Amino acid sequence: MTIQELIRRVKAEFNYRFYNKYRFRRVVRHRLMRYYTADAPRACNEQKQVIAMFDGRKRHGGLADRLRGLATTYIFCRERGLDFRIHFVSPFRLEEYLEPNGYDWRIAPEEICYNSCDARPVYISSSNRYPERDKAFQRKMAELFFGEEYRQLHSYTNMRFEEERFGEAFHELFRPQAWLQELIDGELTKLGGAGNFLAVSTRFMESLGDFNESADRAAQALPEAEQEALLARCSEQLARIHQEHPDQPILVTSDSGRFLAYVTARHPYVCTLPGKIGHMDVAGAGEREVHTKTFLDFLVLAEAAEHFYLVGPHMYRGNFSRRAAQINNRPFHEIYF
Repeated sequence: MTIQELIRRVKAEFNYRFYNKYRFRRVVRHRLMRYYTADAPRACNEQKQVIAMFDGRKRHGGLADRLRGLATTYIFCRERGLDFRIHFVSPFRLEEYLEPNGYDWRIAPEEICYNSCDARPVYISSSNRYPERDKAFQRKMAELFFGEEYRQLHSYTNMRFEEERFGEAFHELFRPQAWLQELIDGELTKLGGAGNFLAVSTRFMESLGDFNESADRAAQALPEAEQEALLARCSEQLARIHQEHPDQPILVTSDSGRFLAYVTARHPYVCTLPGKIGHMDVAGAGEREVHTKTFLDFLVLAEAAEHFYLVGPHMYRGNFSRRAAQINNRPFHEIYF
């Protein structure tokens, strides 16, 4: 371990022991408590509720981060006998795409209490630097914050300490709406059916100049020559995967339409899904095509026999395809090059 890495670890441990709990509470005080007042209507629920909140009052992340937080919170509540609900209304209502499966998580807007005597928001974020340490800390904070004596606790979190049980939670919570399932089935037919194709995914962020993660962040595209080199290297990895699995079509998903067009033109075994690419935290309520494609990509990916995630220079190690693979417990491989 280098001196620099030792210093980073010491700083991280200091934050976990002394600072992060304060930081979480500060976010609640300065960004969320403004919506709660002592004269708001009182809570009507008799049993204590934990409500996963996606209401646009803070950035919530993409679909994978949101669902990861939902799954972890649900399992935490289920194992402690807490009434778990979901209030997902930004930038669309979750029920437009997914409906309850084994557990009814719905709650009407008028059932949500903003009286500061009865309800309190909870904020718990994630860090990728030391994941195991972060999970242990998140679990400790969940025990602390969700143990507080309020009738409603409003959860703003993408915590992941139960992420290995994501598929279990997803199937208990969700099934696609009939219209979405029809789209999924149509794409699966083109791919030869569930379990009869491979999946390759990439995340370029701003590197190829055709995707912005956030509305207020200027695109930081690579120079054109570096973009072409990166596209070629990814294409080579795709060809190598096909050589090892010559009899299976490959579904390719990406945050870059340019990459999808590039590999489709060069590899006849590549399949892509229709729709407009975008990010859930940036696209507005009117961007239905973006949100539909996000769910379609996610749920068709879940049916792949095996998943490969490409991570090259200037690329991002995301969680979208990893979570999709977890839905049906399919093999997932990261390929670094």
